[in-house]
Parts: sequence; C-alpha cells; structure tokens
Amino acid sequence: MDERFSHERLFSREDRRTDPTAWSEKSSTGMVASAHYLATAAGVEILEKGGNAIDAAIATSFALGVCEPAGSGLGGMTMMVIHLAAQGHTLALTGPCRAPRSATPEMVSRVNRYRGYPAVAVPTNVATLDYALRRYGTFAPADVLAPAIRLAEQGYPITALQHSNIAKCYNVLARSRAAQLFLDDNGQPRPVGDWLRQPVLARTLRRLADEGFEDFYRGEIARLIVQDMQQNGGFICQDDLTDIPWPQEKSPLFGRFDNASVFTIGPPGGGLVLIEMLNLFTAMNGADFDPDSPAGVMLLAGIIRQARRDRRKYRLRITADGLGQADKYMDMAYAHVAADIICVEMASKGETSHVSIMDKFGNAVAMTQSIERSFGAAVATPGLGFLYNGFMRSFKMQNKKHPYYLRPGAVARSNAAPTLVLRGGKPWAAIGSTGSERMASSIFEVLVRLRNHTPFDAVLAPRLHCTPEGLVLLEQDRFTPECITMLNNNGFSIQRLDPYDFAMGGLQLVVRKDDDFIGVGEPRRDGAAAGPRIK
Repeated sequence: MDERFSHERLFSREDRRTDPTAWSEKSSTGMVASAHYLATAAGVEILEKGGNAIDAAIATSFALGVCEPAGSGLGGMTMMVIHLAAQGHTLALTGPCRAPRSATPEMVSRVNRYRGYPAVAVPTNVATLDYALRRYGTFAPADVLAPAIRLAEQGYPITALQHSNIAKCYNVLARSRAAQLFLDDNGQPRPVGDWLRQPVLARTLRRLADEGFEDFYRGEIARLIVQDMQQNGGFICQDDLTDIPWPQEKSPLFGRFDNASVFTIGPPGGGLVLIEMLNLFTAMNGADFDPDSPAGVMLLAGIIRQARRDRRKYRLRITADGLGQADKYMDMAYAHVAADIICVEMASKGETSHVSIMDKFGNAVAMTQSIERSFGAAVATPGLGFLYNGFMRSFKMQNKKHPYYLRPGAVARSNAAPTLVLRGGKPWAAIGSTGSERMASSIFEVLVRLRNHTPFDAVLAPRLHCTPEGLVLLEQDRFTPECITMLNNNGFSIQRLDPYDFAMGGLQLVVRKDDDFIGVGEPRRDGAAAGPRIK
C-alpha cells in the first residue's frame, strides 16, 4: 500500500486537527478528497492507472460504501456535478431515491417510516454510478469496483469517529438486522481499532463486477432485495427495481460569485439555498468581510437564517425536479431586497458522504451520496451486506400540492449541494459537504473564506449554522465571547457544540491553483486528500 494511506499515518489524527499535513496535500497530477483515507486511496489508484475524474469518483464511491457504510452505499442515492474538459461542458446528474409503487400515504401512515424496512425507498446509487460510468467514464465496472472489493475482503480498523457514531445509535442498531455489521460478538459497539472485514458485501460487489450493475435491479441481487423486503414489511417490489431508476441529466443551477461561475444541484437537491447565500453575501458588499469578527459572524448567521427561511417559502413553488416558480430566489434583484431585510433585523435586535475530484485532463467531479441519516433505515439484507436508505421519511404525507408528496415513483427531497466553481471556464474548486441542512451553510462559509484563507484554513475554520427561527449552532470555544455577545444582543439564540463537532459537516475540497491541485479532507471527520503519483 502507498505509505501515504497507511493506518499508522492516518488512522488516529484527532490530536493533529490543526496540522495541514494530516489532512491536506498538493499535487500537479490531480486530486481526490473524500470522507475516508482508504476511499481516497481507491480514487487515487484509478487516477494512477489512467482513469479520469469520473472513473475515480465511482471507485471512491464504492469504497466509501465499504469503509464509511453508516453514511452512504449501495442502498442509498447519489448526486453529481461533472465538468467535462474536452467538451467544455458542465452537467448535473440527479439520482434521488424513489418512492415504491405500493407506498401510498394510507399504507405508510400505518407503519414506522423512520427506521426499519418500511423506511426504505428505491435505491438509486448503483443506477447513477452505472450511468455516469457508461456515459463519461473510461474504465469497466470491474476496474472501478476492484479497490472496494479488496477493501471489503481485507478489512480496515474502526476509527474513533466511527466507534462514537455506532455508540450514539446503539439502541437502534442493537435491535436491527444491521447489528452484525457494527456490533461485536458481545453485542457492543465495535471498539476503536477493531478490524472490520465484510465478506458478504465483498461477494455482492464481486457479483456486480462479474454480472454488471444491472444485476442490482434485474438479477440475483434484485431477487434477494425483493425477497427480504417482502418477508419484513418493506414496500419495494420487483417492478420498482426492474424499472431501473436512472438519474436525470440536466443543466446544473448556475450562479456568480467573485467573478467565478458556480454550478450546483437544483431540486430535489439543495443547491438553490447555496446560490441564495452567495447572492446575499454579494448584495451586502462583503469586500472587507472578516468572518471571525463579531460583525462578520452576525452577517453569516443572518444570511444563513434568511436563506433557510426562504426555502420554507419556496418549497411549494418548486416542482419535484425543477425550480418551477422559485427562480426569483436566485435573482440578484431579490438578493438586494432580502439583504435590506437582514440589515433591518440585525439593527433591531436565527448522513451522507462527499467526494471532490479533479484530474490532469481538466475534468472535475463533485459528488454527494447518502443513505439519508446515520445508518439509514438500520436494516440490511443478510446475504448482501449493505445498509438500506431511510428516505421514506423525507416524503410529505398531507399536502397533495407539495412537490415531495408521497405518490408512487415520487423523488425524495435532499439537501445535497455538490458544487463546482469555474474560473475562466476551467475548474477552480470542487466542493461539497455532509450534514443535512448544514450542507449549504458549510459550503457557503468555506467559499467565502477562500477569498482570504488557504484551502486548509478555510476548511478548518470554525463554522456555524442558523435555523429559520434564529437558533445559531456553533462550535464552542472557537468563537470569541464578543461574537457570542453580538449574536445574543441581536435576537439570535445559541446552541453550543463541541469544537470540530461532527454535526458541522464533512466537507471535502479540491482547489486548483496555477499548475497545482490542493486537496483538503474534513478534519471533523476521517477525511483525507491525495493526488496520484503518475510516472
């Protein structure tokens, strides 16, 4: 193994969060940043073998399903923004999970749609990766699956972060069919350093490599999924899988920020919130903005609160797969009006994984994938070895006019906002985050800081999030008392989180500067960045 990805170097880094060498790397030949160092290694391996950014993103995705299974995997969904250098074209692939045919509001209202088999929507991860590889990749399925298969067979050590997450969800896992994946022989959370091998998942991945990705929807894997669902009260049937849930390919949402072009995911993703935040910042003349000053912290909180409020307003104006009548919230004219509202208010007194990749050819990928929240529905088919998503909880059950009202085939809403930033028509930054409603907030804050910070410092810097009601979540001890006082005196309430708190997102960043790629893995998680060593 490349010594850069050795367990001795990267397994335990909690006491080195401020050390750039533990989380960041520079390369002239491409860059991969992901939520786990072994998944990053998988993407780098593909780039070193001559693959492009799309090939590497898909390999990284499958590897994350092995070494970060609580956040994403075969049973979830994927959304991607891709820049193709040869065509000079940027596109979005939206692959939200779908509602099963039999999952009517009447049926779903009788069961628990938050955990267990009734919580599972039709998985789209495999279909989206298959589509991306066929259309824009250069490798065969077996090539991009090889690192993940090897990782599942050989195993990896449970990190302190993973142990903590298992412990937090222990009560759910202990009574679920996913317990064997995360609990030891005594029924307790696997301890830090415990070696996790997943031979069942390895066999599933190997079958995809041998039989093709369609086996997940129309072959033996599909048969096992449907059989398990039928035996345990799930809604998914064979017809839901046979009609493969291919992603939609569309134009990404577009915005401008600091003379750069910003491309992100539209509905059912959460990129519209990010575009509005950037517009509000521009409208409020943030040229001399200091994000660590009391006034700067209050400005960030005000912008995030306004954007979250507006999302509540426009959620009934969008369609399930487009902006509908919500396009005004992306307009700078609206941003100036909303900026005045923010100023008046402040003067008077609010689970998932991401991959960012650039290659030497000029291609770039920002990809966010999820099983909805930590451990998804907390169920797994014994013979397949992966967790299912819990996206049934994201559908609306009452208002039939709502774009995400539960009807057969409806798409699940997501906060995912994978984003590419281009300067002069070429990728400058690939960025995205985890953290549900905190995704857009994290991306926004890092993009703002990149104006005056190094990539590592921008990611490491303290973060906050604000709800529509004005509750500010922030990392305690990383904001000055003056900042806290300013927020309290201007109508915000405070919820203090731990420094480098897991809840403040898992942001993965790649920036191109001149001839170098700079990658940063999230220090709040097990993130890692590295570039290929091409001879």
